[in-house]
Amino acid sequence: MSQIITVHSYRGGTGKSSTAANLGLLLAASGLRVALVDTDIQTPALDVMFGDATAPARRSLTDYLIGRCEIEEAAYAVDRDAGHEGLFLVPARSQATGVNEIMGRGYDVGLLREGFDRLIDTLALDVLLLDTHAGFNNETVTAMASSDGLVVVTRADRLDLAGAKETTALAGRLGLGTMSIAVNMAPEGTMADRLRGEVETAYDTRITTVLPYAPEMASLAGEQLFSTAYPHHPLVSGYRRIISEVSNGTTAIRR
Repeated sequence: MSQIITVHSYRGGTGKSSTAANLGLLLAASGLRVALVDTDIQTPALDVMFGDATAPARRSLTDYLIGRCEIEEAAYAVDRDAGHEGLFLVPARSQATGVNEIMGRGYDVGLLREGFDRLIDTLALDVLLLDTHAGFNNETVTAMASSDGLVVVTRADRLDLAGAKETTALAGRLGLGTMSIAVNMAPEGTMADRLRGEVETAYDTRITTVLPYAPEMASLAGEQLFSTAYPHHPLVSGYRRIISEVSNGTTAIRR
């Protein structure tokens, strides 16, 4: 049985898209068929992260939403020679479409869920992973409402954690039963257990994992995904804990 998982953050700059990309890579590396969909039409990122491993995007999610193509035409296989066999990417926009075009024309939000279902069927997916825009808009709420699981990425500051609490409240109203809260970029010297306890007490939200700040991330300069470059790093172990939290029996990482 296939599973749809949404990755969300209340504010930008939390490492949400990087987390989504690495989760997708780890799931695919375990032998699952995975598609990453960048639903962040306003500020897309996944096409940049996988730029050297996919063909130039001629079609995108935006093209599908405005009727230029079928959703299957916007799905690109990530280069299997780079160790990504079974991984697909649907970019948010192509060079032919600008954000003003879709904002000006509008679209039927119901097309999103229809497109998600068609991708699962056409690509025989085990997991459909949705990277969302920070905060709440039509695409984000539709993605969350379509999902079986939710990953909330936040930082260890008051504004982000308050946003995480609001996100989990919305998820509860939408009936999402499986959720993972990840506190990302925890500063050096922070005790993970202490931080987890403080956050859970203050915000009544259970934390799945505290992801450490990794200076190695900056050294990669976007040229390689972190889980490929540093597979044994504690940050990657944190990504695996997130997957274990939101995965059902079908999508658990195969070891």
